[in-house]
Amino acid sequence: MDVTLRQLRYFAAVAERLSFTRAAEGLHVSQPALSVQIRQLEQSLGVPLVRRTSRSVELTAAGRALHEDLAAVFADLERALGRARAARAGSRPRVAYTASVAYEALPVILDHLEGAGLADVDARMRWCAQAADDVRTGAADLALVREFDGAPGLRSEVIRREPLAAFAAVGHALAGRPAVAIDDLRGHTILVVSEELAPGFHALPGRLCARRGFAAQVDVLTAQESREPLLAHLRRHPEHLFLGPASSGSLAWEGVVAVPVEGPDAHITLCLVTPERGASDTGARAAAEVRIAAERAGWGDGTPAVLGGA
Repeated sequence: MDVTLRQLRYFAAVAERLSFTRAAEGLHVSQPALSVQIRQLEQSLGVPLVRRTSRSVELTAAGRALHEDLAAVFADLERALGRARAARAGSRPRVAYTASVAYEALPVILDHLEGAGLADVDARMRWCAQAADDVRTGAADLALVREFDGAPGLRSEVIRREPLAAFAAVGHALAGRPAVAIDDLRGHTILVVSEELAPGFHALPGRLCARRGFAAQVDVLTAQESREPLLAHLRRHPEHLFLGPASSGSLAWEGVVAVPVEGPDAHITLCLVTPERGASDTGARAAAEVRIAAERAGWGDGTPAVLGGA
């Protein structure tokens, strides 16, 4: 009897939840049907994968080994399907990017790609975690995101270190200064984006303040859809400020100012995220041109730092 993809997905659901009941609910199938698929998988492999009692479900050694390898198997499958979809769609480079990249870096990169013969770019705005996942699954050829430290199956290259700015209402205590230092943030509430949506961006203020010997006082943003709700929030709450790339200050909002942040590490990274392996020809070419665009724009510091990977 052949092993099927359905059996593997069903087993993964049981292994993740350690419950046939919860796995069946998550898969929207009956518990008996799930049990049959797991039993057939065990028969095909010739080894037991789970130990099931009236109170608990445990993985056997074989079950644990299979579960550990399935994540990579599913990732490779998603990537293959993504490449197939890309081949069907043609040779358009598919670029996922985060909102703050659009103000300065993205136009430079798109202009360069057009000059390199890659004009018909499918560009879509996403949150960092979503953009990275698009690359991982093959839904995008590359991503341009902020403060990304890498993930299994992905490569992350720093192609720019952009100056930071502190965005605040004109009534904020720091708003009238020509510039601020990280030390000046002590005692002020800093808005941060959700860790789930942008983990690196979320952690940036805390990391910078910790280097100065104090803990950042942060509050997580609840309005996550665009830059406008953020600036509207700052205007309504003059006790808050937000750290972001200085280029985001190009879009004005009445009553909100951008104050440069000074210091040797007062920057935010722009990262090029690509598949660690299995990139399409179009994706590989587009990524190479992005690196050239960054170099010609004078963004890099010589050799980009390569982060992450499996």
